[in-house]
Amino acid sequence: MTHIRFIPSQPTRFPHTNEALFAIAIWPVLFAVGCWQTPQIAQFLNGQGLEISTLQVFLAGLGAYLFLLGKHRVLNRRYFERHAVDIAWHRRLCEVDQEMVAAGQAGTDTHKALMSEIAQLRKELGFLIDADNFYRKLKILIDVMSWLRSKLK
Repeated sequence: MTHIRFIPSQPTRFPHTNEALFAIAIWPVLFAVGCWQTPQIAQFLNGQGLEISTLQVFLAGLGAYLFLLGKHRVLNRRYFERHAVDIAWHRRLCEVDQEMVAAGQAGTDTHKALMSEIAQLRKELGFLIDADNFYRKLKILIDVMSWLRSKLK
C-alpha cells in the first residue's frame, strides 16, 4: 500500500534587515536589465500612438516602486500585528539576557538556553524584530533611489 507522504513546509521566515534591504536595492537593477533586454512594452505603447522610450518605462516603474516602498510599513502592518506576541516575547527575553549578564550569570546553561531561544526568534522574525532600524535604513535607501531617479530624468 502506498502511503501519502507530506513534504514538510519550512516555517515562515522573514528576511533579516540586511537581506531585505539588499533585495529591495537589487530590484531596480533587475528591472532596468529587464526593460532594456525586452523593449516590447515601449514598442507596444509606441504602436498605440504614445511616444515613450524604454527609459521612460523604467522611470515610471521605478517611481511606482518607490511609492510602494514608502508605504511598506502600512502594507506590512498585518505581519507586525500577527507576530506581536512573539516580538514582545523577544524583547522580554533580551531584557532578561541583559539582567543575567549584569548579575554575572553569562555562560550558564540557563543563559545559553535563553540565547538559543532569542536566536531562534530572531531567525524566524527577521526584520520584524528591529523594525525601527529597518525602516530608518529603508528611508535612506528610498531617498538615494529617488535622488538617482531624479538624475535620470
